[in-house]
Amino acid sequence: MKDGYKWVGFQYEFTGNIYSLGQIPKCKSTMLKYLKPGQKLLVAGAGHGTEAIRAAQMGVNVTAVDLSATMLKHLNARLDKCSGIKAPMTCINDDIFNIQDTEKYDMVIANFFLNVFPEKRVDEVANHLATLVKPGGYFVVGEFVLPEKGFAGLLQKLNWYLAILMYSATTEAALHPVHDYARLVRGSGCDIESIEYFRIMGLNLYWSILGKKKSA
Repeated sequence: MKDGYKWVGFQYEFTGNIYSLGQIPKCKSTMLKYLKPGQKLLVAGAGHGTEAIRAAQMGVNVTAVDLSATMLKHLNARLDKCSGIKAPMTCINDDIFNIQDTEKYDMVIANFFLNVFPEKRVDEVANHLATLVKPGGYFVVGEFVLPEKGFAGLLQKLNWYLAILMYSATTEAALHPVHDYARLVRGSGCDIESIEYFRIMGLNLYWSILGKKKSA
């Protein structure tokens, strides 16, 4: 299984934190407040596990999935050093499409994960993730915000392209315009319950979208 982050995965969490002045870690964890101890969470593209570890400290049963063995190595290293873990965490090194636990999870989180995929594939990925959510459960997407019009939009695009140019050059991430993540959440069969924005100098740069899956 090819590891696209083998040579750059070590710095992923650090550079994201620095690049966003701490806003990306906040974005990743903000929707965990909708979970209760004992519930089940799947984190797709878990990376170093910021939100996965925080959820386990809350008593949530976490499944962390990442195609990169390098990323999961760093997640497990962080997990070993963390205190206050109240629930088990299962780490799976695999393609997310091989996870077929239909309607198993109270929440599925895709933070800075869908942006890896090209426009022709991202709908398929979002739709698959939504199938893993229980009816009435939550599908959360944290990402670069969809650019507005005018000068603010130019700055938002600049923020996105600086990041994706670096990662498309060093990993297998696709180079593309910012996806409309709110549309993806709705298209997956979820109603948007809440959106939280994360700003630098008053400019919206990241957002976390909470979608609730429609009941059968």
